[in-house]
Amino acid sequence: MGHGGAVISRGMSGFAAVAGGAATALLYVVAFPPFNLAEAAYIFAVPLLGYSLVRPSMVAYGAAVFGSSWLSWIVLIWWLRHVTFFGMLLLTLILGLFTTVWYLAAGKVLPAMLERSLGLRLAGMAGLAGSWVLLEFLRGVLFTGFPWLPLAASQWNRSALLQIISYTGQYGASFVLIFFNLGCVIYIRHLVQRRAGAEWWERICWEFYTSLFLLLGVVAFMLWPGFFQPDRQQLLRVAIVQPYVNQPEKWDPASAERIMNTLERQTLLLHSLGSDLIVWPESVTPWPIRGDERMRTWTEDLAARLGQPMLMGNMAVEGKFWYNIVCLVSPVLGLIEPYYAKRKLVPFGEYVPLGKWLPFVRKIVPIEGDFAPGKGAPTIPLKVGDRTLRVGALICYEDVFPHLARESVRSGADFLFVATNDAWYGEEGAAHQHAAHSVLRAVETRRPVLRSGNAGWSGWIDEYGNIRQVLVDGKGSIYFRGGAVVELSRDSKWALRASFYVRYGDWFLLICLAFLAIAALLFRFSPA
Repeated sequence: MGHGGAVISRGMSGFAAVAGGAATALLYVVAFPPFNLAEAAYIFAVPLLGYSLVRPSMVAYGAAVFGSSWLSWIVLIWWLRHVTFFGMLLLTLILGLFTTVWYLAAGKVLPAMLERSLGLRLAGMAGLAGSWVLLEFLRGVLFTGFPWLPLAASQWNRSALLQIISYTGQYGASFVLIFFNLGCVIYIRHLVQRRAGAEWWERICWEFYTSLFLLLGVVAFMLWPGFFQPDRQQLLRVAIVQPYVNQPEKWDPASAERIMNTLERQTLLLHSLGSDLIVWPESVTPWPIRGDERMRTWTEDLAARLGQPMLMGNMAVEGKFWYNIVCLVSPVLGLIEPYYAKRKLVPFGEYVPLGKWLPFVRKIVPIEGDFAPGKGAPTIPLKVGDRTLRVGALICYEDVFPHLARESVRSGADFLFVATNDAWYGEEGAAHQHAAHSVLRAVETRRPVLRSGNAGWSGWIDEYGNIRQVLVDGKGSIYFRGGAVVELSRDSKWALRASFYVRYGDWFLLICLAFLAIAALLFRFSPA
């Protein structure tokens, strides 16, 4: 009978591998924007982890894990093909390897730890959840770093779970989600193997209820009085210009006048609706505002005609160096110092890694020269009435990196402004996925985030991660040429107060490292 069961298991192994890998890939993908089925993040790992519990061959399990991981990332960032198809395949392969490493470790540890005591099982769960977090961190720093779509980003339109990240950073939410996935797979195994006549305490799956209580405890942060009873303070009325300049047109000198006319026409129209500030997206003008006197004069004249400041993404030339910047143009003083220069440049987009030592790389990369990175996180002073607000700027995918927003708030930012241009990537999921990171930055720093995208996503997010306003057209699409005036406000409780995360940074990574180390030691020195 046992032999027959083994034969059946081997016969079903291929089907189980494909089914488990496909189910996990599907659940992982739909958890993120633009699909936004956030609840899938609570169970996405269950199919593959459940497959590991039947003790398949490492070849079958490894193939299922790698195929599922790579396929998931291909689907999620398929939009990157608009810029580079080969680069998309290579990047998704690297991203897939990070999750593959975790599944392989979990597939080896999980079946073995279920034969140990309850204390060791819980320690193993914490160690595995901690290792997921540490791999997310490494993904954000290795090979120039690409921390796109951490697991926490799946909850960008479910703000309840995210409140914990004002203490732990994004990694706290990722930890809770993985811990709950582990609790669910152990619960299923408990149901399948439950013995008749077992004592009452043996019929309880303590691992699942521990993960459930952790989840409920984290969600309880939403009950903090400020979440439901904020004392909202009006900051300013902002006119967001979304010009939707096509990328080939942006770099065509013959299109320069048409771009400027579009900017001027939209700006004047929105100004007529009444606003305190005009914002433009990333690098929107045809020439640099600092380094080209024609562009500077035109922009300063427009601000003077409006009689109000303009906050914009632009470019600056300082000697032989080019900078991607956010700057403020005053109707009275013109271009204001200081401006903010982008700190985290896009590899192979704004600079060539190792280009100085490997000059042949430049021959296969379609950029003519490098931008220089900015230094520090200066805030931009914005005078509104008798108040001066400090703007913390982030450019393009800088809002994907938690420490950059944290540094801006530590420099005194009252709100964060993200100037970006996702028109490179078509009208698919890129802009929605990008905006999800801004939600995380808002909650971590307890600062409102104002976004201006060339083609979308434009709008603003409050300090609790609630999307207050997003610009859409008559069909509900974020991709359009136009604009709107939004009312930016904040909870006065956070006006002069820094979140725990802003004050202490990524301390939670050390907790995860400790969980991993403790689990490893316990399993090493405890008998099976």
